[in-house]
Amino acid sequence: MKRFLRVGNTIVAMFCCCVLCCVACGEVIPEEEMTESGLETSTTSTISIKKDGTILSKIVEAFTEQNYYEVDGLKTMIESSIAEYQTENAAAQVKLKSCKAKGDNVNVEMEFGDYQTYAGFNDESFFAGTVQAANKAGFDLNMTLKGAQAENTTISKQDLLGMGDNHIVIMEPSAEAEEITQTVRVECFDDILYVGDGVTVTGKKSADVTISDGYKVIVFR
Repeated sequence: MKRFLRVGNTIVAMFCCCVLCCVACGEVIPEEEMTESGLETSTTSTISIKKDGTILSKIVEAFTEQNYYEVDGLKTMIESSIAEYQTENAAAQVKLKSCKAKGDNVNVEMEFGDYQTYAGFNDESFFAGTVQAANKAGFDLNMTLKGAQAENTTISKQDLLGMGDNHIVIMEPSAEAEEITQTVRVECFDDILYVGDGVTVTGKKSADVTISDGYKVIVFR
């Protein structure tokens, strides 16, 4: 992935611009006036795969050098990025659900209509669908995966192709991603069965993906 989300990659730049503008103008937003929700306490960026095909993403970024955030300015910039993308891709469904800040973190939540929109908007290799569909889409499934509950259990390509109706998430982080986001949590809508290298199961339906080169794979029911 190119830093988990393309918009995530621009959030830092957007945010810095907002802070600089606020400082230059002598305007800041007091911490007590910031928007709040339970999500702001989280420090983990997340991708959620929904049964209807939608992809929800939450970006959590820490800015320890600043105490105030121009949330409205950041929100406007992200909305402009979405509008620009939808001008080029009229059928794409992208929504900014929230942009909130508290303390040292800024939280951005977005919703994508399908995995193609997520991949296109973020300009990265990403797939979420059935194993059969991934194979038809041309993804290289020549890999060895380990069992989510029993790591000594492994499957190879032929085993995987035999699970055509099960679901798979394929992500390909880039070197850029390593600079800021070290781990991304993936939440699936059903139980995880197998995972590839760089993926650590954290629950029946969730796993942490370490940002590094190569495909990161999760197979679930």
